[in-house]
Amino acid sequence: MLAIIRPDSWNLPLFLHVLGAIIVFGSTATVAILGFASQGRAEHAALLSRAALRTFLFGIVPGFILMRAGAQWIADKEFPDGAKTPGWVDVGFLVSEPGIVLLIILGVLTWMWKRRGAGGRAARFVPLLASLYVIALGIAIFAMSGKPGS
Repeated sequence: MLAIIRPDSWNLPLFLHVLGAIIVFGSTATVAILGFASQGRAEHAALLSRAALRTFLFGIVPGFILMRAGAQWIADKEFPDGAKTPGWVDVGFLVSEPGIVLLIILGVLTWMWKRRGAGGRAARFVPLLASLYVIALGIAIFAMSGKPGS
Protein backbone atom coordinates (compact mmCIF):
# COMPACT_ATOMS: atom_id res chain seq x y z
CA MET A 1 0.00 0.00 0.00
CA LEU A 2 2.86 2.38 0.74
CA ALA A 3 4.18 2.02 -2.83
CA ILE A 4 0.97 3.55 -4.15
CA ILE A 5 1.48 6.79 -2.24
CA ARG A 6 5.26 6.95 -2.70
CA PRO A 7 6.43 9.76 -5.03
CA ASP A 8 7.93 8.66 -8.34
CA SER A 9 11.18 10.49 -7.57
CA TRP A 10 11.93 7.85 -4.91
CA ASN A 11 11.86 4.93 -7.34
CA LEU A 12 15.46 5.12 -8.63
CA PRO A 13 17.21 5.45 -5.25
CA LEU A 14 15.01 2.71 -3.78
CA PHE A 15 15.72 0.44 -6.75
CA LEU A 16 19.48 1.01 -6.45
CA HIS A 17 19.38 0.34 -2.71
CA VAL A 18 17.45 -2.91 -3.13
CA LEU A 19 19.65 -4.01 -6.04
CA GLY A 20 22.79 -3.38 -3.98
CA ALA A 21 21.33 -5.23 -0.99
CA ILE A 22 20.50 -8.26 -3.14
CA ILE A 23 24.01 -8.26 -4.62
CA VAL A 24 25.63 -8.00 -1.17
CA PHE A 25 23.43 -10.74 0.28
CA GLY A 26 24.03 -13.13 -2.61
CA SER A 27 27.75 -12.44 -2.87
CA THR A 28 28.30 -12.82 0.87
CA ALA A 29 26.35 -16.08 0.86
CA THR A 30 28.48 -17.25 -2.08
CA VAL A 31 31.69 -16.49 -0.19
CA ALA A 32 30.36 -18.43 2.80
CA ILE A 33 29.41 -21.41 0.62
CA LEU A 34 32.81 -21.38 -1.11
CA GLY A 35 34.52 -21.27 2.28
CA PHE A 36 32.52 -24.18 3.65
CA ALA A 37 33.06 -26.13 0.43
CA SER A 38 36.83 -25.78 0.77
CA GLN A 39 36.89 -27.38 4.23
CA GLY A 40 38.59 -30.74 3.85
CA ARG A 41 39.15 -30.36 0.11
CA ALA A 42 42.78 -29.35 -0.21
CA GLU A 43 42.89 -30.23 -3.92
CA HIS A 44 40.23 -27.60 -4.70
CA ALA A 45 41.18 -25.00 -2.10
CA ALA A 46 43.16 -22.80 -4.51
CA LEU A 47 40.27 -22.60 -6.97
CA LEU A 48 37.68 -21.99 -4.25
CA SER A 49 39.78 -19.32 -2.53
CA ARG A 50 40.36 -17.53 -5.84
CA ALA A 51 36.62 -17.63 -6.57
CA ALA A 52 35.85 -16.31 -3.08
CA LEU A 53 38.27 -13.41 -3.47
CA ARG A 54 36.87 -12.48 -6.87
CA THR A 55 33.33 -12.71 -5.52
CA PHE A 56 34.33 -10.39 -2.70
CA LEU A 57 36.03 -7.88 -5.00
CA PHE A 58 33.50 -7.89 -7.84
CA GLY A 59 30.31 -8.63 -5.89
CA ILE A 60 30.41 -7.54 -2.27
CA VAL A 61 32.41 -4.32 -2.65
CA PRO A 62 30.42 -2.72 -5.50
CA GLY A 63 27.15 -4.10 -4.10
CA PHE A 64 27.84 -2.58 -0.70
CA ILE A 65 28.69 0.80 -2.23
CA LEU A 66 25.49 0.68 -4.28
CA MET A 67 23.43 -0.40 -1.27
CA ARG A 68 24.76 2.34 1.02
CA ALA A 69 24.59 5.08 -1.61
CA GLY A 70 21.01 4.13 -2.44
CA ALA A 71 20.11 3.91 1.24
CA GLN A 72 21.46 7.36 2.00
CA TRP A 73 19.84 8.82 -1.11
CA ILE A 74 16.40 7.41 -0.30
CA ALA A 75 16.72 8.29 3.40
CA ASP A 76 17.53 11.90 2.50
CA LYS A 77 14.45 12.03 0.27
CA GLU A 78 12.10 10.24 2.66
CA PHE A 79 13.28 11.82 5.93
CA PRO A 80 14.54 15.31 5.08
CA ASP A 81 16.11 17.75 7.54
CA GLY A 82 17.00 15.11 10.12
CA ALA A 83 13.45 13.87 10.66
CA LYS A 84 13.08 10.93 13.04
CA THR A 85 13.53 7.66 11.17
CA PRO A 86 11.41 4.61 11.99
CA GLY A 87 12.95 1.56 13.62
CA TRP A 88 13.15 -0.47 10.42
CA VAL A 89 15.40 2.17 8.86
CA ASP A 90 17.57 2.18 11.98
CA VAL A 91 17.97 -1.60 11.72
CA GLY A 92 19.25 -1.20 8.16
CA PHE A 93 21.80 1.40 9.22
CA LEU A 94 22.74 -0.70 12.27
CA VAL A 95 23.60 -3.65 10.03
CA SER A 96 25.32 -1.73 7.23
CA GLU A 97 27.45 0.79 9.13
CA PRO A 98 29.28 -1.58 11.50
CA GLY A 99 29.08 -4.18 8.74
CA ILE A 100 31.74 -2.30 6.79
CA VAL A 101 34.26 -3.23 9.49
CA LEU A 102 33.22 -6.87 9.27
CA LEU A 103 33.50 -6.74 5.48
CA ILE A 104 36.99 -5.23 5.65
CA ILE A 105 38.06 -8.05 7.97
CA LEU A 106 36.36 -10.55 5.65
CA GLY A 107 38.21 -9.10 2.66
CA VAL A 108 41.59 -9.29 4.39
CA LEU A 109 40.93 -12.86 5.52
CA THR A 110 39.77 -13.86 2.03
CA TRP A 111 42.94 -12.37 0.55
CA MET A 112 45.08 -14.22 3.17
CA TRP A 113 43.19 -17.45 2.41
CA LYS A 114 43.97 -17.10 -1.29
CA ARG A 115 47.64 -16.33 -0.60
CA ARG A 116 48.14 -19.25 1.78
CA GLY A 117 45.95 -21.83 0.08
CA ALA A 118 44.12 -24.56 1.96
CA GLY A 119 45.76 -24.20 5.35
CA GLY A 120 45.61 -21.53 7.96
CA ARG A 121 43.04 -19.95 10.18
CA ALA A 122 41.83 -17.60 7.47
CA ALA A 123 40.30 -20.54 5.59
CA ARG A 124 38.26 -21.39 8.69
CA PHE A 125 37.19 -17.84 9.59
CA VAL A 126 36.07 -16.69 6.13
CA PRO A 127 32.92 -18.86 5.99
CA LEU A 128 32.07 -18.10 9.62
CA LEU A 129 32.31 -14.32 9.23
CA ALA A 130 30.47 -14.42 5.91
CA SER A 131 27.70 -16.51 7.47
CA LEU A 132 27.44 -14.10 10.39
CA TYR A 133 26.99 -11.18 8.00
CA VAL A 134 24.45 -13.10 5.90
CA ILE A 135 22.37 -13.62 9.05
CA ALA A 136 22.64 -9.90 9.91
CA LEU A 137 21.65 -8.97 6.35
CA GLY A 138 18.70 -11.37 6.55
CA ILE A 139 17.48 -9.64 9.70
CA ALA A 140 17.85 -6.24 8.01
CA ILE A 141 16.01 -7.46 4.91
CA PHE A 142 13.16 -8.73 7.08
CA ALA A 143 12.98 -5.43 8.95
CA MET A 144 13.14 -3.36 5.77
CA SER A 145 10.58 -5.39 3.81
CA GLY A 146 8.20 -6.38 6.61
CA LYS A 147 8.41 -3.10 8.56
CA PRO A 148 7.37 -4.70 11.86
CA GLY A 149 5.82 -2.29 14.33
CA SER A 150 4.74 0.28 11.76
